[in-house]
Order: sequence, then C-alpha cells, then structure tokens
Amino acid sequence: MKKKIGTNGIHGRKCKLTLAVLICIFALISVSAAVSEKGTWIASLEKNGESIVFANHDESQTEGGWIQLSGGKEIQLPQPLSFSYYGPNSLERAGTTLKLNSESDKKKYTKLTYTYPYSTHPFYTENQKVTMDYNGPSAFKNQKVDIYLVKGFGVNSIEEALALANNETISLSEIFNKGTDSYTKICSCATLDKNGDLAKPITLDYLEPGSYGIIITLVDDKDKKEKCGIEKEILSATGFEVLNYELDTDSVDSFKEGENLDVDMSLCDVCLNEPAKGNFTYGAMLINKEAYKAEVNLSTNGTSAGTDVLINGIDINDLGVTNLNKSELTNGFQNLIGEGNGTISVGEKNQDTLSLTTFDLLPGDYFLFTGAYEPGKGIVGIDQKELTICTAGTSP
Repeated sequence: MKKKIGTNGIHGRKCKLTLAVLICIFALISVSAAVSEKGTWIASLEKNGESIVFANHDESQTEGGWIQLSGGKEIQLPQPLSFSYYGPNSLERAGTTLKLNSESDKKKYTKLTYTYPYSTHPFYTENQKVTMDYNGPSAFKNQKVDIYLVKGFGVNSIEEALALANNETISLSEIFNKGTDSYTKICSCATLDKNGDLAKPITLDYLEPGSYGIIITLVDDKDKKEKCGIEKEILSATGFEVLNYELDTDSVDSFKEGENLDVDMSLCDVCLNEPAKGNFTYGAMLINKEAYKAEVNLSTNGTSAGTDVLINGIDINDLGVTNLNKSELTNGFQNLIGEGNGTISVGEKNQDTLSLTTFDLLPGDYFLFTGAYEPGKGIVGIDQKELTICTAGTSP
C-alpha cells in the first residue's frame, strides 16, 4: 500500500497588503541583479532579536538560485512573468521589520525587478512523482543544506504568516511553522557541489492533493544564532499543487476566424482509474500568445493606503475576482488581457462541453486553458493546449 503525505484543502483568499513585498521575497521569484558576495542576501526579516535572511537570485536558470520542478503536467506560464517593487528598503509593523539589501544604505527607497526564467510550471496528480533540482550560485559552493517539504504552502499560509508577524510575542520560527500544516525534512545536510548545485535531483512520491512548498536552507549555524540572531538562511523556495484529478481536453487544433470553438473536457480519478464523481464547474479560456503576460508592479510608501498593485497596468482591485462568479471571472479576465485578446466560458454544474465565442479574435496562435472547480476543494483539474485561428478563406 502506498504511503501518502496528506494535507488539508487549501482555498485562496485575498491577502492584506501588510508587508506585501514579503510575499514576493518569500516566494523567491527572481531578482535581476548579479549575485555577488556583497549581494548574496537580498532581504532579511527581523523580530525580537531574531532574523531570517533570504538569498539573492539572478535570471540564470543554471546559476541563479532556482528550484526546478519536473515530473508533472507542464503548463505554460505568462511570458514575461515579472515583478517590480518600488518603495522603502525597510518596512515595519508590530515589531517585525523587513529590510531589503539596497545598492546604497543611504537611500530610503529601493527599486527591484524580478523576472522568472522558466517558461512552464508543472501540476501533479497523486500518482505522479515530484522531482526537484536546485541550481545555485557558486557563492554557496560546498555548503551544507537542509531541504523541507511544506504541507499547506499556499496563498493562505503566507497570509497567516503575515498575521502572526503582527503578534509581538510570536517568534520568527513560530511564524514559519504555524503558517502551514507542517514541515517535513526530506533531505538533511546535503552538500552542494563546486557550482553551488545539488549533486543530484530529489524525487518525492505519493503526495495527496493539496498545496505544497519546498524550502532550501543552509544548515543551522549555532554561532550565527548566538552572535547574530540568525534563525534561518533561506536559499530558495517554490510552491506546487497536487490536483485531485487528471483533466483531458478535446478540441480542434485550428479553426477559421469567426467560428466558435467547441471544447469537451473529462475528469479522471487516477487512483480508481475511472471518471471522477462529484459536482464540478468547468471553465475554458482562450488567450492570444502575444497577450499572455503577467507584469506585476507594486509601489508603496510603507502604508496600506499608499500601496498600489498593478497587473499588466490594471489595478488588482479592479480585477474583482474573489470567487467563482461568472460575471466577475469574465470581467476580470478581459480587464487583465485586454479586449480582443481572448475569450472565456464557464459552464453550469457538471457541464463539461463548452463553446467559446471567438468572433472578435484575430487570426494567430493561442493558448487554450481548461480547469475544473469543486466546492470545498478549489481547482481539482487543469489542462492546456496550443491552437491556431486561421484567416477566413484559408484551410485550417
């Protein structure tokens, strides 16, 4: 019988903008600055005499300090997937301080630009193995690291960590432990090679559906704890989802402009090897490849009122997507990608055949994304295809 690591269902919720930049630092997207000895650490979180430091990254896939995942269904990511921050290099709330490593300590404000270098991200089902590798900078060569699997590592876990940070009596170790279901050390005292990389990939088996994260830290240094109060030195982190079901999508690969696109979807329970049973809501989105981007810009003066978050130039509050409401989903989708760049359709309960209206879409290459939602569990299946809209009068 397979041994499984369980987790509770994770449901996305809106995060408050308190210490909002911490979300991006903790997720460790990328920092477009060369990693050097001076800039080895990009940020520190300080509280009650303790600190957690976060390693810098650059845009290199092989040297930039990334965790690379493989083994599941690869889904195309927006290109570019970037994040920029402009604001104070020190943020404080309720005794917790986030400090950014700016170019000059004399500067009050810092500008950072993040770009994620990988073009795809895998989603898994519980019959698939999760394989991870780490490609770090040579600054960490021959260092010993611990690697943790974190159950419940999702949007709400970061929100809970931020809430805990507002409690002056909570320690940093409690913030990172209580914000998730649990931590499991999957690798202890591994030695990075001369390039700062893992000697070989690590494979995880039989994960139950849910949200997970992987965190790589330097092995705890007692001297640093006693002398400097450094609780953890985090080299890298990433998150991934293990979905409940396998979603398969059937549609044509090309069709003429002005025609509707019919999409058929089916959910399979991979453990029972039979169609999934339940109440599902299916959705399909068609997005022009050239419009498929996510450029996130966060600017702040250190207060909630003075914080703006834009995605592709649109205020995040104007997207209005807080739950599975058809009107909100449609409006938020169109605001995000722009009129004429895509279309969306959300079905009624268990309606697994949808028709996408494409009369206002121009010929070109598109991504078709499909998903299945189940109340109480969230997104339980996801799929993606590439297709082409051909000019009228030509053969598809």
